[in-house]
Amino acid sequence: MSGRVPARPAATVLAVAALAGILAGCGSASTSTIDHHELRLTEEDFRILPYRSSVPGGRLKIVVRNVGALTHNLAIEAGSGDGRTGGHVFATIPTIHPGGVGGPIKVTLPPGTYVLVSTVANQADLGMVATLVVRPGA
Repeated sequence: MSGRVPARPAATVLAVAALAGILAGCGSASTSTIDHHELRLTEEDFRILPYRSSVPGGRLKIVVRNVGALTHNLAIEAGSGDGRTGGHVFATIPTIHPGGVGGPIKVTLPPGTYVLVSTVANQADLGMVATLVVRPGA
């Protein structure tokens, strides 16, 4: 035996790196509670911050800054808080290029739990998902 370590396929290395990024984003269980009607989000490669936000009911203004190296967008979908996507889309912010700002958009959401997700390629699968809780009341 030569003692050499076999080369790993690039796909395996990328999968491990993506999983590490997802797990790194899972460590924070804190919720960003906002008492006004403006939500400012940051998109990185591959996460949305804050990971969980709580806002009062009523009209909400959303602004997203892309600090990543890739293009992202933002969709607000119906959700159960478990990070699953594919529900009814309430609003979207289209393509946000690196260093750019998307929005503002204004949307009125009934009280409940929503999923914030980048729908570009497979970014949701790589961790570009956050939770938005809309509390009752204005």
